[in-house]
Amino acid sequence: MKAPELPANERSRQTALDQLRILDTPPEDRFDRLTRMAARLLDAPIALISLIDRDRQWFKSCVGLGVGETPRSISFCGHAIFDRQPLVIEDALEDERFCDNPLVTGDPNIRFYVGTPLHSADGHALGTLCVIDRKPRTLSEEDRQCLRDLADCAEEQISARELAIHYRDQELEQQNESLVVLKQLADLVPGGLYQFRVYPDGRMNYPYSSKGIERMFGLTEKQAREDAAAVFAMINPDDLPTVTASIDESARRLSTWSIQFRIRGQERSWRWIEGNSTPQKLSDGSVIWHGYLEDIDDKKRALIGLQESELQLRRLFELAPSGILLVDYKTAAIIDVNAAMLKSTGYRKDEFLKLDYRQLLASSHGSLRTEVLEELRQTGYFGPLEQEVTDCNGTAYPAIIHSMLIRDSSERKLLWVLVEDISERKKIERMKNQFVSTVSHELRTPLTSITGAIGLLAGGAAGTLPPKAQHMMAIAERNARQLATLINDLLDIEKLVAGKLDINLKRQPLQPLLEQAVTINQPYGAQRKITIDLAPDIPETEVFVDGRRLLQALNNLISNAIKFSPDSGRVNLSARQKISEGKPTVTIDIEDNGQGVPEAFRDQIFQRFAQADSSDTRSQGGTGLGLAITRELVTVMGGDVGFESLPGRGATFWIRLPMANSDAP
Repeated sequence: MKAPELPANERSRQTALDQLRILDTPPEDRFDRLTRMAARLLDAPIALISLIDRDRQWFKSCVGLGVGETPRSISFCGHAIFDRQPLVIEDALEDERFCDNPLVTGDPNIRFYVGTPLHSADGHALGTLCVIDRKPRTLSEEDRQCLRDLADCAEEQISARELAIHYRDQELEQQNESLVVLKQLADLVPGGLYQFRVYPDGRMNYPYSSKGIERMFGLTEKQAREDAAAVFAMINPDDLPTVTASIDESARRLSTWSIQFRIRGQERSWRWIEGNSTPQKLSDGSVIWHGYLEDIDDKKRALIGLQESELQLRRLFELAPSGILLVDYKTAAIIDVNAAMLKSTGYRKDEFLKLDYRQLLASSHGSLRTEVLEELRQTGYFGPLEQEVTDCNGTAYPAIIHSMLIRDSSERKLLWVLVEDISERKKIERMKNQFVSTVSHELRTPLTSITGAIGLLAGGAAGTLPPKAQHMMAIAERNARQLATLINDLLDIEKLVAGKLDINLKRQPLQPLLEQAVTINQPYGAQRKITIDLAPDIPETEVFVDGRRLLQALNNLISNAIKFSPDSGRVNLSARQKISEGKPTVTIDIEDNGQGVPEAFRDQIFQRFAQADSSDTRSQGGTGLGLAITRELVTVMGGDVGFESLPGRGATFWIRLPMANSDAP
């Protein structure tokens, strides 16, 4: 920490401060108004008018701090009085002069500081008008100027006080001259200083108004002193009832008057004004306000524009067809909900906001919580995730859920959650599945007969066929068998979706299953001189699976790898152990060296009938069901399936299965 040095003119500076007779005097509203305005200007918790005494800094006015003085040796303001420019410390922890200052490391935990020097009328540095925050921040040029304006007001008030003391000690006839000087100083203040008086009979006038009032309203000091009606006539008619009501309330309670309203400016356009003043009851029953008016048109219009944008977003929020929630990330409390979510669940808004999220989600959500939180931590969002949502009657309906992690202005973590009701989609999907299943069953019997008949004819059961007929019979037999495969795949998918496919899970070693998969697919690969390599370091582990169904899944992936590999290529089959979500698993990798999975196709690659829309893929044929069946089979066996691919560098499809352990049935 660096203690402030003493200015070269310290003796004369201290003398000037002592002559003001301001140290250790009671608080004064005229100074407190300026510190309140400074705090409001920067939206900061602490604002001070600090005067630098011999071995202390004493606070003439203090907002947000519970002490009246601190040692000069640890003061920030002691550094600020060396220059006429403001001293700005954006982050005290980053400044070697203050990083270990007790006012930084302890209460009031200063991080941001701006001190605008205050000078006496003869130019001696007295102290500062300073604003303090407990968090780092920057200062705009506009804010610097506004603080300078307020500091000028403080200097004027100090000078006015000095003049008042001086002329109080002098003859009464000298007071008029001091008032003239004070008025000249007040006229230099941006905005307008004024006194506004309401008499018991209802008359109103401005006993005093600075040049700022004349610039703002176009009224001379004499006109304002005679009658305030002209000022009220310039107030926007929509704002006038609020302004008059606030004046009546302030007069009744003798409370601070603070309001924003519009007046007609010099260019006949409405401009926003902010007024702040303190009332005083006089002996004749009238009330007089001492205050300040400021033109805030630019700031107010920017704020109104922001509010209008927020209103538009609120309308979009309410009109969105999908349910939307705003949730507190830490407490899981529901902060806001849109109409679509209320409609799908049947709750009223007040009822919904009292819910715990666990009342909305099916019990399976608990098992996903760790995965969801990890994905939010790493990427800031999760989804899409299919999950059942429970309505007000306890009935569950399917939904697709997405969520994004955000932070509000106070750095509180929030979650935007999008909940899309897919009940109708599921209903249509069930109808489609039932239709496909029915058609498949109806086709299977006649197709079996047709395939058998074609096979008999091709085998010469009806005599030797001419070469041309024999060729056409071979084509018919091949297409009939492909159609039979499609129907079998359709039936498998239908059974998997309906949960009717027979699955016989049992513990068995992994390596023999992989060797069998390689053997089954070797003839298919040999047709295009493609080698299938099984890695030599397969883990000696057991998995709890249906061997026949695992082979079906592996055959789908290996045949796909062969299909999309170039002639004389290579397909590699390997396995590796890893810990996934705290449990031992084994991952089977099937790697090819083809062109990889197209970027546009990756999202739907495991969907039914999905095929990349390119000539390469279409030339290879296929039903578009193999990968969908593989995913369903692996999921039923408690595993997971996915892929990794780079364009032009092949693809690696993987199956992750839980390892069998001593606790497995």
